[in-house]
Amino acid sequence: MGYVFTAIVLFVVFYSIYKIITSGKLPSNNYTPFDDLAEGKKKED
Repeated sequence: MGYVFTAIVLFVVFYSIYKIITSGKLPSNNYTPFDDLAEGKKKED
């Protein structure tokens, strides 16, 4: 049973890497909610 779980996790990881490579770009990380938290911004700003 442990092998099945490990195989599923590995499949998901490798599939994600494959999709990133074939899409030709990584998701934009210019903005993260953490930036607003660190700078003390609120939703109204």
